[in-house]
Amino acid sequence: MRLTELDPRWLLDGDRKVGFVFRCPTNPAWYQTCFFEAGRKTLTCDRPECNEADVWACPHSQLGLVEAAGLDSDHVQACEPHCAWTVHGPLDFEVLTVTPSLDGSKGGLWHGFIRNGEIA
Repeated sequence: MRLTELDPRWLLDGDRKVGFVFRCPTNPAWYQTCFFEAGRKTLTCDRPECNEADVWACPHSQLGLVEAAGLDSDHVQACEPHCAWTVHGPLDFEVLTVTPSLDGSKGGLWHGFIRNGEIA
């Protein structure tokens, strides 16, 4: 299966691509996130300039960025806030490779790799 078949969307902080969200390959009712930088909290924003306690009001949180991408956050499994994945190659869903694996198993979702745009 190709990543492009899973409705992938970039997660943007301003004009910077900081991660992406994609439909779970094993449970398509859910989406999973992947961030290229650590520290995206799911419950509160820790940026002093923001001071938002409500995740929905915070444009910097994982779920705030998912909402800005036009998705219903009720069916999104956010990644661990301390994790960051490494991108190998261009930021293009057709050829995207990230390491390490993406592990959604805590929530009963997909655990696997994205290599050259392929879900493995």
